[in-house]
Formats: sequence, structure tokens, C-alpha cells
Amino acid sequence: MLNLEAVLTAVLAWIVFKENADRRIVLGMIAIVLGGIVLSWPDTGAAADDWDGPLAVAFACLCWAIDNNLTRKVSASDSMFIAGSKGLMAGLVNCGLALALGARLPELATLGPILLVGFLGYGVSLVLFVLALRGLGGARTGAYFSTAPFLGAAISVLALGESVSLMFLLAA
Repeated sequence: MLNLEAVLTAVLAWIVFKENADRRIVLGMIAIVLGGIVLSWPDTGAAADDWDGPLAVAFACLCWAIDNNLTRKVSASDSMFIAGSKGLMAGLVNCGLALALGARLPELATLGPILLVGFLGYGVSLVLFVLALRGLGGARTGAYFSTAPFLGAAISVLALGESVSLMFLLAA
């Protein structure tokens, strides 16, 4: 469902920021939506009457899409400064909320690997995302970055032996 971020980023880029709607990108976004529907389709007998979670995720994706398009407007600036500023603000807010809600900081031995994963998974990724926004625009960048979950799923199947269902293959 998080790939909705890429779709909403592209839709906002096309409608609000007047980016070119290339036919291949439009078809790719339609494929992302259809794949998400297939993967989230409830199994027989499963109740699908609680929409709070999916609506919250969709709202978060919309907020990220707005952020992506606004970041596109300043992407000509220093990408490391943009990524660092966004990461610092997000980290301060999220850590502040977690501590206010009763979370505790991890021990120092655990903190180092956590910071390294955050630096690589968020920091470096965000710098590359800003650079891609600068060169490709919001719609194409969202399309390319939306391949990450597919690649992650493929790696989990190949490297970890995860099971593959008919719905998974259809969505792929």
C-alpha cells in the first residue's frame, strides 16, 4: 500500500505542477494501483470493514507525495543539505514523540547499528531521491523509486525462500 506514495506523487506532479504525463509512466502507475489492489484483496471469509488503518496509510502517502513535489521545487539546491535538514527535523519530531509517549532510548551498543541503517536506508536514499527529482521530475522519480518494494520482495523469495502465491505472481 505504500506504493500509493509514488502514484500520488505522480498525480500531483501532473495535475498541480504540470509535469509531462508520459504514456509509459501513466501505465506504470496504473499497474502499481492494480498490483496493490490484488495484494490487498481480502481472502475469502476475511472481514474488510475496518478502514482506519488503510485510510491512515493513504493519508500518510498523500503527505509524502506533497512533500516529494515540494522538494522537487527546491531540488536544485544542495541535495545533502536538503536531505540532512529533512532527516534532522523528522528525527527530532519522531524521537520527541516516542520519548513523550514513554519510549526509552536503546543502549549504546544497539544505537550504533540503528544509526548506520538509518543513515544508509534513509539518508543516502533521500539524497539520491532529491538528485533524481532534480534530473527526472516528481512523476518519473516516484515511478523508479516504487520498484524498491518489488525488488525487496524478489530478493526475499530468492534469498530467504519466501513462499509465492498466485495473487503475488498476478500482482508482480
